[in-house]
Amino acid sequence: MNKMIMAISATSLMVSAVVHAEVYVGGKVGKSWLDDSCRPTDVCDDDSSAVGAFLGYQAWEHVALEAGYDHLGKFSGAGMNDDHVNAMTIAPKFDLPLYNNLNLYAKVGGAYVDYGPKNDWSYLAAAGLELNANDNVAVRLEYQTLTDINNDIVRAEGNMATLGITYRFGRSASTPVVASQPRPAAVEPVVEEPAVVEEAPAPEPAPAEPVIKTVKKSLSSESSFALNSAKLSKQGIADLQDVVELMSRHSQATAVVTGYTDSTGSKEYNQSLSLKRAQAVADQLVSQGIDADRISVRGLGESHPVASNDTKEGRAKNRRVEVEVPTFTYQVVIKE
Repeated sequence: MNKMIMAISATSLMVSAVVHAEVYVGGKVGKSWLDDSCRPTDVCDDDSSAVGAFLGYQAWEHVALEAGYDHLGKFSGAGMNDDHVNAMTIAPKFDLPLYNNLNLYAKVGGAYVDYGPKNDWSYLAAAGLELNANDNVAVRLEYQTLTDINNDIVRAEGNMATLGITYRFGRSASTPVVASQPRPAAVEPVVEEPAVVEEAPAPEPAPAEPVIKTVKKSLSSESSFALNSAKLSKQGIADLQDVVELMSRHSQATAVVTGYTDSTGSKEYNQSLSLKRAQAVADQLVSQGIDADRISVRGLGESHPVASNDTKEGRAKNRRVEVEVPTFTYQVVIKE
C-alpha cells in the first residue's frame, strides 16, 4: 500500500505543475503479451488486449513528463490464474523531430505493477512515432515494455504495442514564458512621424519628400507561437499591430518576413518550420488589410543564428520571425 501511495503522490506532483506548462491527455489501445511468465509445467495464456490512458505536460520544447495507467489484460502462468495485470507509470518523454509534423520519441522511467496477486516495482522503456494532425491533436504508434516484474516465482516482462491519440490544450496568451527562456526584446522601430495634414493660411512651397528609416520587428517563438506549431498566439498577433498600423498609413511600404529556428532537429524540418511561421505572420498582416503583393516571405531555417545554439538561452533567441519594412519615402500633404 505504501508503494501505491508513493506512485499516486508522484502523479499528483505532476498534476500540480500543469499551470506552468502546456498540458496534454491521451488514450491508447492495442496488443499485449508477457515474456518469461511461465515454467514448463505451467498452463499459460500470455497474450491479451491492452488499453491505457496518460497525462503529460511539456516542460521544454522537446522534453515532457508523462504519467499513465495501463491495463495489460488477463493472463495465466506461474502464480497466476486468469489474473489482471495493471500498471501505473511515470517517465520523461524525449522528442526528436524527423520531418514536418512527425516526431520520434523515447521514454525511460518506472512503473508500479499489479501482477495478479502480487505488486512490484518495475522499469519502463518505450519508443514510438508521433504525428501531429493539427495544433491540438496527435496520433501515436508505440511499443512499451515493463521489465523485472517479480512475483517470487518468475521474473516476467510485460509488453504493449498500441495505437494512441493525444489532445494538447492550447497555450493561452496569459501563459507565462519559462523563466530560463526570456522573450528577447523586440527592436523598437525608429520612425520620423510627419504631420499628415497641416493647416496653413497661405500656400507654401512643397517640402522635400521625407524618408522613413528601415523598421525591424522580431517575434520570439516562445511567446508568439504555440509549441512546435506555426499558429500565431494572441500575444504574437498583438505584437504585429505596430507593423499593421505603419503599413496601413503608408501604402508604399513593403515588408520582408523571415523565419529562423535553432539547430535542434534536421535541416529539412527546421527549414519547413521557419517558412510556415513566416507565412503565418504574413497571413496575419493580410487578414488586417495589407495587400499580399506588398509582403515577401522566406524561411532560412537554422542559418544566421543571433546567439549560440550550445545553450538553452541561445537556442530560444534563435527561434524567431523577423519582419522588416525597408526604407521608403512618402509625400507630406499640405492643406490650404
